[in-house]
Amino acid sequence: MSLYTQVGPLSVLAHVRSTEFKQLPDSTLQNLGAFVVIATSSSEQSLEYSVSHLLHRGAHGYSSLKVEDTIEGAGASMDSQAAGLGTREMASADDKPELPTAVQDLIRRLEGRRLDGVWKESDGMMQLPCLINPELEEFFPERASLSTNIGWRSQVRLRVLEAISSCTEFNILDVEEICGGDISRLTASEWELVFRGCRSSTSLHRMIAERLKWTSLAEVERWCLQLGKILGNCSAADFEDCALSARCFLNLASGLRENSASKLKNLGVWNAWEDMNALKHVADVISSAAQLKILRFGSQSDRMIDMDESVVRALSQALIQSSSLKTLSLEGVEGRAAVLLLNALAGDDGNLSIECLRLSRLFGIGDCILELFTSYPSLREVTFSAIEMRPEECRVLGKAIRDNVTIPTIHIENYIDQLCGPLERIEEIACAASSDDKDPVLHLKIHVREEDELMSALSLLGRVMRGEIQSINSFRLDTSWISTSGSNLERIESILPMNESTGKTSVLKVLVLTRISEDTFKRIWKQLLCYLRSNTSLSTLRLFRESLDREEAVNEEELRDLMGLLQVNLTLHRIDVSTPMCLQCGKRELIGEALKQNQERAVYMSVFREANLKFGDAKAGRLFLCGSPRAGKTQLRQTLMRIIQGKSWFGNKWRELWRTKGIEVEFLQNNDKMQISIWDFAGQWIFRTLQNILLPQTNNFCVYLFVYSPFCEKTNSPKAYSSFQTELEEWLIFITSSTKITGHNLPQVLVVISHKDKMTSSSLAWAYSIVEELKKRFATCVDLCPSQECLLVDARKKKHVIPLKNRIFDIFEKLLSEKSPRVPQLCLHLSSLLVTNTRDSRVCPLWPSKKFHDFCAPSFKQFIPSTSAHFVDHSSILTSVISYLNDAGSIIYIPNVDHIIVDPNWLTNAFLGELIALGQDFQVQESEAFDRTMSRDSYTSKNGFVSESVFAQLIETFLDKQPRLQNVEREVLEKILFNLDLCFKLEDTSQYFIPSFIREYASMDEQKHQAGAHAGSMAWDSRFGTPQFAGIRIQCKDRTTMSLTAAFFPRFQMFMRRKLISEMHVPKETVTCSRHYLLFFLDGHQIYVEHVQSEKSHNYVDVLMLCSEHKSREVGIQYVLKHVVQELISFCASSKGCPGVVLVLGVIQTFCVELLIPIHLRVSILIEELKSEFSDSISRKLGDMASDSSQLVEEDLLHYEHTWPPLPGQLTVRCERATNLLWESDVEAVVSEIRQKRIQQLKSLHHGLVGLNDDLAQFHPESENKASSSMLPQTQDCNPASSRCLRRASTCVENCSTQLLLSKIDELVAKVDGLESIVRRLDMKMGHILSLQQEVQSTWSDFMSKVDRVIEYSDLPQHSRMPKRPYITDDVGLFYRMSASLHLGTTVRLRLMCESVNGFHSVKNQEGLMLRVDQENMGWIPRVIEISYKVLYYALKAGVDVTLGLGDGIPEWDDLKTDVVKLDGISNDDGRAIRKGGQSERLKEAWLRIQQTLAPQLQSNYSRIFKLFQVKYVRQQIGGHAWVCEECMNQGIRSRSLTC
Repeated sequence: MSLYTQVGPLSVLAHVRSTEFKQLPDSTLQNLGAFVVIATSSSEQSLEYSVSHLLHRGAHGYSSLKVEDTIEGAGASMDSQAAGLGTREMASADDKPELPTAVQDLIRRLEGRRLDGVWKESDGMMQLPCLINPELEEFFPERASLSTNIGWRSQVRLRVLEAISSCTEFNILDVEEICGGDISRLTASEWELVFRGCRSSTSLHRMIAERLKWTSLAEVERWCLQLGKILGNCSAADFEDCALSARCFLNLASGLRENSASKLKNLGVWNAWEDMNALKHVADVISSAAQLKILRFGSQSDRMIDMDESVVRALSQALIQSSSLKTLSLEGVEGRAAVLLLNALAGDDGNLSIECLRLSRLFGIGDCILELFTSYPSLREVTFSAIEMRPEECRVLGKAIRDNVTIPTIHIENYIDQLCGPLERIEEIACAASSDDKDPVLHLKIHVREEDELMSALSLLGRVMRGEIQSINSFRLDTSWISTSGSNLERIESILPMNESTGKTSVLKVLVLTRISEDTFKRIWKQLLCYLRSNTSLSTLRLFRESLDREEAVNEEELRDLMGLLQVNLTLHRIDVSTPMCLQCGKRELIGEALKQNQERAVYMSVFREANLKFGDAKAGRLFLCGSPRAGKTQLRQTLMRIIQGKSWFGNKWRELWRTKGIEVEFLQNNDKMQISIWDFAGQWIFRTLQNILLPQTNNFCVYLFVYSPFCEKTNSPKAYSSFQTELEEWLIFITSSTKITGHNLPQVLVVISHKDKMTSSSLAWAYSIVEELKKRFATCVDLCPSQECLLVDARKKKHVIPLKNRIFDIFEKLLSEKSPRVPQLCLHLSSLLVTNTRDSRVCPLWPSKKFHDFCAPSFKQFIPSTSAHFVDHSSILTSVISYLNDAGSIIYIPNVDHIIVDPNWLTNAFLGELIALGQDFQVQESEAFDRTMSRDSYTSKNGFVSESVFAQLIETFLDKQPRLQNVEREVLEKILFNLDLCFKLEDTSQYFIPSFIREYASMDEQKHQAGAHAGSMAWDSRFGTPQFAGIRIQCKDRTTMSLTAAFFPRFQMFMRRKLISEMHVPKETVTCSRHYLLFFLDGHQIYVEHVQSEKSHNYVDVLMLCSEHKSREVGIQYVLKHVVQELISFCASSKGCPGVVLVLGVIQTFCVELLIPIHLRVSILIEELKSEFSDSISRKLGDMASDSSQLVEEDLLHYEHTWPPLPGQLTVRCERATNLLWESDVEAVVSEIRQKRIQQLKSLHHGLVGLNDDLAQFHPESENKASSSMLPQTQDCNPASSRCLRRASTCVENCSTQLLLSKIDELVAKVDGLESIVRRLDMKMGHILSLQQEVQSTWSDFMSKVDRVIEYSDLPQHSRMPKRPYITDDVGLFYRMSASLHLGTTVRLRLMCESVNGFHSVKNQEGLMLRVDQENMGWIPRVIEISYKVLYYALKAGVDVTLGLGDGIPEWDDLKTDVVKLDGISNDDGRAIRKGGQSERLKEAWLRIQQTLAPQLQSNYSRIFKLFQVKYVRQQIGGHAWVCEECMNQGIRSRSLTC
């Protein structure tokens, strides 16, 4: 039979089964006019699929469509959907609008299997895109709008779904994200398309079905049958709050059973059943998952789950038979049912495979828990969360924990607002579980909500830290931002004392404090530091403090506290204080690097202790001489050596022509008391790279001697005084940047001024002021000697140098006595031997490892106790000795080189110093008589590269000058250079990159002339069709005290190049090094990392990016932040970078990036500065917003353009939107902070309003009688005529309303913050902010109107033009206190506050009206003070002083604030008057007197005397008439919310 017949001009498709539909040729469908599709029971899922595909396959002109459905129960639904399809008209292909860019991009990426930009990345997992978002809303509307989804929209919808079905690489299927929680938004055939990719996926990890709804039961049951078939393809699944029927669970189980290779291992079922019958069939799903390892079951809401015996029996049987089950979580299950389930597990035929048990919100199960501890040997981990137990049960449980030897981990989580019992119950368990003979097994997690609860939790923490409780392994405390009051702040210091001796040692290993308020943190921090300095157990410390309105999570002082702590505590392995800002400031990396070095120290120190070596005090110190060339450093070193060692030099005239190359190292003193080495730095800039590399990273036992010559090097004429500041400043920056932060032990810096013999005056007054200025600036970086300790010396004469020598040794003695760590005597002995050996021997200082071992072997025998000799591994001892001596500077060990440098001077001076001198023609600058072996042009490089022949010639020339190195091969020297990141050889070429050794240009003049010329060699790839550019600047936080050192960028280039090629698998051909930049292609992006060591640009590195054309700009930026910027920040914090530098991030003008403007001309702005501007812009617009929100939409709030300064030589001013410059995470951070401030403001206002209403109800009961009876609760036991009853009812309504509002706010915040898509979160947060602003404005208006009633301000028309925010100050502007006495003749000033609708505030530079107290005004001036106190009192109670900046213009605000809140120093009558309404008649009289005083003589002088202007707000609800300052008036005029 033919599938279709010809009827007239139309082709009519007659009774085609849906299973046969796919067999029809396209030519048939293209001529189709009408058809009938018959759906049979075997084709129910393909019916809608067939109808939908009719459009896609070309049937655009059909005139009718009929669906005959033989499936029972589904006909109506199917026919109605088909009818909708049959009645719509199809647009022709020529009329199809172009697909939105977002849809095109989504389809292209899905079909191209490109993960970026399609899925939300979460823990490395990728999930399907959200179809319910503004960009796709037109094609995936709500259920009610599906009828409009016809024609072209239907085709686009189908196209997107087909693209999803073709992609099998996603990891997460979140049903709510796809359909917005309504499965009816997609038809059955469309769900079939979505699930098709899931069935064939090998990457699907997790399926989530939460908070779902549907149209009909049959629909969701069919949907569950589809879902069940893919359930076995994922390893984890969650069902929550779905109310699924029994048939749904049977369908899910059926689908699981059909999949013999089911991978489902983790199943969560949370209140997802319709009734007990459905709950019983959850057991079928459990039984059908043959590989199930984790089962999470119960209710996560407040609702407790009760079960009848048949349900418990079914679930128990399923649990017993699930032999693969390892983890069981029960939450919110009614006590009797929970006991039955647990007893089933613990019985003789119970499931003994379970190793982890998690119990939450289960009541009445105490005896059952004890049974588990004694009769369930397979348990390895147990978690209790909000479990109610009696005190005696707690003690018994604690003893069971103490006696149990099979369960090593027990978690106890306490949410105090949920737990039926005090925190003391946990303390009883912990005390009973304590044992001196058992490792701690308890892991506490405590959440507090009230201040008293916080103090109890801190008291428990104090006992743990003092060692009184020995059972707790980790302690986590969430303080919920609770602020502590003055008395409790003092209590913190008493409940956390660390100076008490308990005779026991703390065993706590992990301490986590989250959401700590600022005031609480400050007190806890002091006690923690005291505890951690002597602690030997705590390995992990995590602090998450209140960061709102803070630029940094850790300030400079706290950072130094942490770094200082790590100098004495080697037990800490992890410190986490991270916030988003930590990434931008680089402090996290500094802490991380210190922890890494600590772990390395801990390793070798543990080897020493295990070998039972004897320890002694450290003796090693280093003295560094620094200053400009010809300052007299070397002469001073020689004189010091003569004084201490009697050493003398011959031919000093010749040595005056021989300058220091690199660093010369000698030992100033080597005896039992001290081992002090002296490091003489060459003053020339060309050696600065070498000095950066070899400067010790720690400032422990280091003293810096800055030597300054007041005379010019060439002319011998006196220098300007400013030269002293410039040179000292440069060296202080060098020291600060190159030395890692090691706590509050700052580098010691002494100042010496040389050439005393040439000076006409011995006065150093000119230097003292400079030293004092720099001492203040560098106060947190270096310990610069006081100005009076600056020494003026003739470096050649002993008598001048001896006082300096004494001062130096005094400092070292103090350092070594106060801060000396204990070190092995073996290391001290070997260090002394090495000094003697290198001084007396002229052998090669490069020792192979075996030779060094042979040298150490006799000392090992001498110092390793005989009792330890038989088990000590000498190779471990040798490795530890090498690490220690390298850290102490006695030797230099370079990884990957099988040699040890036993004479540091050989590396710093003879080798590297000589190489730089050769490469830079240094001696040519020194003496024309010097015998040059090479011509001026022999050593020049191009972009930092030289040929292999030039490099070889450089090394051979060096070796010719080093007779001691006759047997050293050139490859060994190359390895040293390579491992120090001073050069590398380009693969497959004969080119060496050696930028620090050989000049780029023949002369310095040429180099200056060519400055910025390298930018000409930089160019963007022109193949990109629609280029998108981005630029990030990583710069020193404080450019006046730190900079990126000369060695930083060359070493980073080599580090990053290695990482790109070896770890990130970037082709080496695409990585280009040049002297000033690194170019590479990464993930499709072209990236330049650029830095120039010049006066203008040495403080920053620019990362310039041309984004991949296949990725969005935001995705590209996030990728570069993670893989490039983060690497640079981490490298800077490392020992190879600039460990004393704190970095911050900025954004570069896009125009500069696109045109590759030279680096020193580019303009940028710090991210935090731009965020601040952006935030201020949003706040201003919110402040200008009228109550009608239609005047301001989300886009308006986010529209802020940053204006860039014009580039040099240009007049064009360019602007860029902040949302384009900032990253999405930063934009969201700004919006979140503003939202949080509005929420806090609203909460404070509501709490203040409740208290205000209480006061009004007590003293103005008549006003409360006007409350609407509809608002009052039922009060049958009250007298309806009783005003007291009405007051109570009204207050109850207010409180309930407030609690409901605040609860809804918290729920909305949690919901929005939980969204996966940052775009959706941002949209919802902006809408939330606008709603909050309206609510704040309305609440503020209500609040202030009631304050006006309290102060008896009349709103009658004749009074509406009178100012209503008066206050009294003394003659110098200090706020007059109520407790102050007014005497006749006293001069005071009457002042007025601005009455802006956004909040009242004082007016800066307001003159006010001067009044002299007399008999007439003696009565009403105190009442004005009372009025102002009332206003401030309620404003402070509502917390608006912070949000409004109320105290900004009031002198001594902090003290006054305390007086106002506590009402200190005033009479009880006055205190009651402030709090409870006051004496209305006297206040009314005061207002009348104010009006009489102001009106006659000041009618036209308000603007001059009070700087106020009378305005009228457009909407009466938000203020009416008001007196406002000029700034508020102008803002109101701009926003059209007021008129003058």
